Amino acid sequence: MLEFPTMERAGEFLGRVAQRLGKPEAAIAWLGAAWPSIVGSALAAHTRPIRCERGCLTILADGKPWQQQLENLKQEFCGGINRAWGRTLVRDVKFIAAKTELNRVSRELDNEYTPFIRKRI
Repeated sequence: MLEFPTMERAGEFLGRVAQRLGKPEAAIAWLGAAWPSIVGSALAAHTRPIRCERGCLTILADGKPWQQQLENLKQEFCGGINRAWGRTLVRDVKFIAAKTELNRVSRELDNEYTPFIRKRI
């Protein structure tokens, strides 16, 4: 029976490749892909890593309430990210709130939007 590598193993491999590149773009690309496994699916649904420079990770949160709730979890975020990376990638985390107007998806792109259709009589 063939055994296929798990996503976790693929994430470890990609993490090693990103580490070798040594560029902030590689680290943020890896973080974006590994984010749900690092912080869990619930937090990943409301947060997104957007910048990682000089040991500071900037995370976009779904609005001000999420940003405020996450402020107390900075150390947990740093620890989880560094464990997944295999060494110290971040020393500090900065949360910023997304503006809700910018997060809205147009109706043409929103798969959840169902237009109201009237039947002509």
